[in-house]
Amino acid sequence: MQQDFDGQHLSDQDDNVLVFAADTEAADEPLASWTVLIVDDDAEIHQITKLALRDFNFQQHKLNFISAYSGAEARELLAKNHDIALILLDVVMETDDAGLTLVRYIRDTLHNNLVRIILRTGQPGQAPEQRVVQDYDINDYRAKTELTVQRLNTSVMSALRSYVAIEQLAQLNASLEQQVQARTAELQQSNQQLQQTLAELEAGERAGKQVQFKMLPPADFNMAQFQFTHALYPSEFMSGDFVDYFAADEHKVVFYIADVSGHGVASAFVTVYLKRFISASLERYRRGSSAMLTDPAALLAALNTELLLEKIGKYIALFYAVLDTRSGEITYANAGAFPWPLLLREQDSGYLPLKSTPVGMFDFTAYTNRRLQLLQGNRLLLFSDGILDLLPQQTTEQKLHYLQQTSLQQHDIAALLQALAIDPDKPLPDDLTILTLSWH
Repeated sequence: MQQDFDGQHLSDQDDNVLVFAADTEAADEPLASWTVLIVDDDAEIHQITKLALRDFNFQQHKLNFISAYSGAEARELLAKNHDIALILLDVVMETDDAGLTLVRYIRDTLHNNLVRIILRTGQPGQAPEQRVVQDYDINDYRAKTELTVQRLNTSVMSALRSYVAIEQLAQLNASLEQQVQARTAELQQSNQQLQQTLAELEAGERAGKQVQFKMLPPADFNMAQFQFTHALYPSEFMSGDFVDYFAADEHKVVFYIADVSGHGVASAFVTVYLKRFISASLERYRRGSSAMLTDPAALLAALNTELLLEKIGKYIALFYAVLDTRSGEITYANAGAFPWPLLLREQDSGYLPLKSTPVGMFDFTAYTNRRLQLLQGNRLLLFSDGILDLLPQQTTEQKLHYLQQTSLQQHDIAALLQALAIDPDKPLPDDLTILTLSWH
């Protein structure tokens, strides 16, 4: 007989039942965890790291540690464990550059761009931080002496967030792919490029930028007498802006410019959603099951409904249009995009004002189709609002007037940016996108 914590007596049989039940529960419901590989030739570092991170918790997951004491041993563990989310890696082990060599092996030989890597060194002078961060695909680089418990926890938290973001991007693409069964040759090629890029993701946001830019159309696109060009410059690695144009059929071209609220990864994810939504509409249009693709107002209304149902928490300022190459007529609708489209022609030029609300904001919003007749020699320019932040004038009206006058004298995007004194290679306060349509 024994006593429990309340002083009550339990029989040996009861003890056995309770112990058996606890063992069964533990076996049936193991704690979820992130797998972390510690690679260091100092056993004490392994112990200190585990102690410092013993209470770590991210998304209801604890940490599961596995240890390697050399680069060679780490290679063996990487071959056996395919769920490693993070590697805490020493630089100097069996050789002075054993850790750096292992980074190259992981990225270039294993092609594992998902696992996050934090380099730690006890000899900072052996591998200078600036060169290592520039030349190697890592997430963080720290001297062991500066890694307090708080800083170590912060670095691990940041790395796991990046790991989850990349994994979610891949899962989002896979989920959307299941909804689109039959593809045209053009769409199949686009999906293959996206899948290939996702499989070759590099670290963090840099990899996300590669994915996003693979979805963009060619820089120049011609159909009949019409030419489309575009340029997109993100303010961060990934952009909340997006632009696209493509042939819906032999006589119609769809084109649009979008600006998702916010910046960076979260906004960029919504551009992936937008691309897939329109791709699905294109598939239905070519099957003859829906004409929504060529009805801008109807498409914007459907997209608005979808965004609100999905509760994405982002809205999109979007100008969407369809060009009939036989007549030069454009049917368009605006969902809060500003500046408005700029029409340039010999007799007169000006903006096409159409006030409206971005998609994903309100469930009562209605959108209206407008029509515009282009003539030979006309040009249509679309800008994201990032261009206004780069102009020196004080008021929006002054900026718009200056933009119109400068655009009249320039006939390509590079010349226009130069005339506006905008250098897209320098850091930008906001994403910048330009789309042009010309009738030659």
